[in-house]
Amino acid sequence: MSSATVFYVSDEKLNIFFISFPDSRHIQHILKNAKVAATINEDVKDWLEISGLQLKGKVHKVSEQDQEFVLDIYKKKFSYIETLLRAPKTDDERKIADQFRAISVYRLIPDWVRLIDNASGFGAKREMSLKNKGWELS
Repeated sequence: MSSATVFYVSDEKLNIFFISFPDSRHIQHILKNAKVAATINEDVKDWLEISGLQLKGKVHKVSEQDQEFVLDIYKKKFSYIETLLRAPKTDDERKIADQFRAISVYRLIPDWVRLIDNASGFGAKREMSLKNKGWELS
């Protein structure tokens, strides 16, 4: 088992897309067991500002066909990537550009989500589960 910080984009269906090297430790573990847990939150100093998501779901590699679409969304969110790929200025940037071309795109398809929002009250949370008919509040 391992964990990793990833930079991600999402879609309207709550799918989380991230990039990684296929031979990374966390991807090798995902290949053995696609079930994962994830958290998304901003680090804050005030307990009343704590908010974020906890998710459970499965991760799958995105098809080659969908990979370009997701990478376009990724480049829009992280605009410096497009600039770096187009015209790397240093050896480090060239190395990053080369590595970026060697990555794969993965999709976390959540089936359970918990929203934490201390601004609504300490420990306030709402949960949703993916059922046959769509998302249901728990």
